[in-house]
Amino acid sequence: MSAWRHLFPLLLSAAGPAMASPLSVAFPNTTVGPFAAPVRPLLPVQEFDWSSIVPSRQMEYHGCYGNGFQCARLLVPLDWKTAGDNRTIPIAMIKLPAAVPDSDPTFGGSVFVNPGGPGASGVNYLVKNGATLQKVLVDKPGVRHYELISFDPRGIGRTIPIDCFGPNDFARTAWTLQDHAKGSLTSGEGAIINGLSLSKALSMRCEREAGGTLAYVNTPSVARDMAEMVDKIAELRKTKAAVRKVESSNNNNNNKKPRQDTTEEDDPTPRLQYIGFSYGTVLGNTFASMFPGRVGRMVLDGVADATDYFEGDGWTTNLQDTDTIFEEFWDGCFRSENALCPFRETDKDAKKARKRFWSWVEALDESPAPIYRPNGALMSLTGEQVLRVVGSALYRPRQQFQPLALALFEGMQGNLTRIASWADSGIPKVADACQAKKNGIEYGLPYPKDEGGFAVLCSDGEDVTDRNTKFWRKYAKKQGKKSDVLGVFWASIRMTCSSWPVRPSWSFQGPFRTPRHSARPLLNGNPAAPLLFLSSRFDPVTPLKAARAMAKEHPGSAVVVQESLGHSAWGSAPSRCTWKIVADYLHSGVVPQKDTVCRADCGPWDHVCDAALGKKREEDNVQEWEALNAGEEPQVRRYPLGLE
Repeated sequence: MSAWRHLFPLLLSAAGPAMASPLSVAFPNTTVGPFAAPVRPLLPVQEFDWSSIVPSRQMEYHGCYGNGFQCARLLVPLDWKTAGDNRTIPIAMIKLPAAVPDSDPTFGGSVFVNPGGPGASGVNYLVKNGATLQKVLVDKPGVRHYELISFDPRGIGRTIPIDCFGPNDFARTAWTLQDHAKGSLTSGEGAIINGLSLSKALSMRCEREAGGTLAYVNTPSVARDMAEMVDKIAELRKTKAAVRKVESSNNNNNNKKPRQDTTEEDDPTPRLQYIGFSYGTVLGNTFASMFPGRVGRMVLDGVADATDYFEGDGWTTNLQDTDTIFEEFWDGCFRSENALCPFRETDKDAKKARKRFWSWVEALDESPAPIYRPNGALMSLTGEQVLRVVGSALYRPRQQFQPLALALFEGMQGNLTRIASWADSGIPKVADACQAKKNGIEYGLPYPKDEGGFAVLCSDGEDVTDRNTKFWRKYAKKQGKKSDVLGVFWASIRMTCSSWPVRPSWSFQGPFRTPRHSARPLLNGNPAAPLLFLSSRFDPVTPLKAARAMAKEHPGSAVVVQESLGHSAWGSAPSRCTWKIVADYLHSGVVPQKDTVCRADCGPWDHVCDAALGKKREEDNVQEWEALNAGEEPQVRRYPLGLE
């Protein structure tokens, strides 16, 4: 069973940028939205020819994607655990250079970025978001400037991707449509039985098409890959520093004392500076726990419970605050201005509107609404599909609560065009599969295939291939009790692994902890700084409780709570307070005091962000965040634990 397709369907590699469907409806210009600042359009870029780079065991950068980006293909061992195994894989890496050369006194080194997933492309994320992330969250202008590094993890995207269907995108679409058609896991035992059978069929195909590499696609191996990347970047920087030193000594006209390179510090150990979001916090926590002496600075935002991710039934602690956010959707709507909340026309208060919504959803499940378009497109809209759209919007309330309110209001009034078009965006189209080369892109960049993410989460978690139908029925019921909105969908994530054919070459299940940091003097085996954890107050899939639980295992660490709704502090809302804390931490390695709370600069029902009291640069940063995250329609998400 496909977790992404059933829960937040990953738009097929055969799909278009927004899965443009016959039901797609553009938002009218008159729609009330939260964006008053000019929106900077994201212009598509041309995909880089990665085959033009010869993989190397050394770090060799090549220009790519324009705008200063540089790419590399670093060879690492396929199997880190087996001595004498000479097989290698090339990791596709990308760098956004710092605003200053690495010989500048303000150069702060590399900061690795992982957008989550599992299965998301770090290359895609950096191309689309790197410039804003670097400017707004990471750099301290005139004090510290960093280069950003990201990569496609093994098995994902451009790094030997797991591909169970090869060029046959039609077969992938057909399988996904069958999975989609089985219905909700609560619609009867038949849905679970059919889902388990489809999962078995996919596993059989994956074993046949990609069985030789499946065992090596897992989080511990990726963590080890990162250590190798850090080492090779350090080697390259030392070589460049040596060349500069020779050139300086040979320059008779230069009487200035050569600058000591920033890498030549008391600590001889190359250390990781890292920002991980969502599943990226699992990867970061794994790295820190496996290699604590290699940690420099580490920011974990939207924190997943790593123990729950790796152990037991899995994925059982994510939904603590999900329904609370949906409650706030209704309450916030009625607290907002009249123009922003259409439900004021039909309901006395939030309670009555909420009650009508759930009755409407139940009615759609009992009697799905037929949708027919003049061009012949057909669809049956169920309550489950409505909840899938709602669940996606809970990740990004700042951007999507206002358009969601309009879509639900219209739908409950009988006009299903808007909500049906959004639900339809998650359903693959056979026609798109016939145009894979044309449509398998977003922002000019190819989507990673679903199977790579399946390989990661199934290899990381405990073996569940011996579980029977009764177990999965109870598991789905248990998840459903955790959240009315996302619970049943969330159960399908682990069901993907019900027949997964291989176990990982490297298994790590904790403990997820580090010794106390040691900055001066640095101790081998200890982090150079405490870890910094970030969380929105209410996160739909990585609750604040998880951040606090993970932080307790890392002495000296701190949790910063951002007063916002949505997935991760960075993704949920702009906050100059949070941004300053991150930049200060990356520079100094000092975390703020316990129980530090940051306000968000704006919320889901605000017209504009409150940046009037900030400096010009702060105001520009808020507007840049808004522009980068602009999006009126709640898109069906591709990754349950990732930034889009």
